[in-house]
Amino acid sequence: MRFRILRTSGPFTQLMFATLVVLILAVVALFVGFLLAMPIFHLSIGDMGAAMTNFSSPQGVVLMKYFQTVQAIGIFVIPPFIIAWVLSERPISYLHLDKITTFKSIILVMVLVYFANPMINWMAEFNSGLQLPDWLSGVQDWMKASEDQADQITKAFLHVDGLGGMFFNLFMIGLLPAIGEELLFRGIVQRILKDWTKNAHAAIWLSAALFSALHMQFFGFLPRMMLGALFGYLLEWSGSLWIPMVGHFVNNGSAVIISYLIEKGVVSSSVEKVGTSDGQGTYLAILSLIFVMVLLRSFYVQVRGAGELWTTTEEPNPPVD
Repeated sequence: MRFRILRTSGPFTQLMFATLVVLILAVVALFVGFLLAMPIFHLSIGDMGAAMTNFSSPQGVVLMKYFQTVQAIGIFVIPPFIIAWVLSERPISYLHLDKITTFKSIILVMVLVYFANPMINWMAEFNSGLQLPDWLSGVQDWMKASEDQADQITKAFLHVDGLGGMFFNLFMIGLLPAIGEELLFRGIVQRILKDWTKNAHAAIWLSAALFSALHMQFFGFLPRMMLGALFGYLLEWSGSLWIPMVGHFVNNGSAVIISYLIEKGVVSSSVEKVGTSDGQGTYLAILSLIFVMVLLRSFYVQVRGAGELWTTTEEPNPPVD
C-alpha cells in the first residue's frame, strides 16, 4: 500500500506535508514559468522583472497574466491532486469530486452568490475603514501599500479591449481560482482540519481564515473570509466540491463581466457599489443577509433534508483508502 506512513499519520503531519507540496510546486511553477517565458516573450529574467512593475505597459500586463496563470495552476490546481493521491487510494473521492450535483443545486448556488453581493460589498467597505492602533501604524502603512498594489494589478488585469480579453479574464480570474482555490482550501485544508479538530464548524472557519489571509489583501479580509466560510458550508452540506466551485466562479466571473460592461459603458459603475454607503448600503446589506439565510436554508433542505440549518457531521471524514 503506497505512502502508508503518511496516510495513517495524524492531521498535523498531513497538513505539513500538504504545505511542503504546495511550496515545492510553487518554486517549480515559477522556475518553469521563467524558462518558458524567455522564448515566448523574448525577454531576459531581468527584463521580465522590470516589465512586470510597469502596470501601464501592455507587454507588462500580458506578462503578469501569464505568470498569474502559471502560478495558479502550479500552486492551486496541481498540488491538491498530488496530495490526495498520496494520502488516499481514492484521490477523487478524497477531494469530494465524485459526487455529481443536481442542476437545481447549481442554480440555487448561483442565485445565492448573486444575492450575497450587497452584504459582501457592505462588509468590504466596513473592513476597509478599520484602523489599527497608533503603535501599529507601520504595519497599517505596509498593509495599505500592499492593498494599493493589488488594486493596481487587478485594474490592469480587468482593463481589456475586446471580448477575447474578457473571456481570458474569465478563465484566469474566474475559472482557475474557482477550481484551484476550492481544491486546496476546501478539498484539502478543510478536510484535514476537520479530522484534526473533530468539528466541522472549526474546520470551515479556520480554512476560510487561511483562504482570506493568504490572499494578502488585508482590507478585504472579512468579506473574503465570509465567502470562504459560505463555500465551506456548501461543501459540508452537499458533500460535493463542485458546488463551492460553482459559487466561487459565479462570484469572480460576475466581477469580470461587470467590469467589462462598465468599461464599455453598458452599465453604470454604481453596480459595483450595491451595498455600500454610495448604494443605500445598510438596508440592502440587511436584505441581502435575509435572502442569503433563506436560500441557505433552501439549499440545506434540498441536499440534507429538513433539520437544524447549522447541523454538521462532527465525526472525522470517512476513510477513503
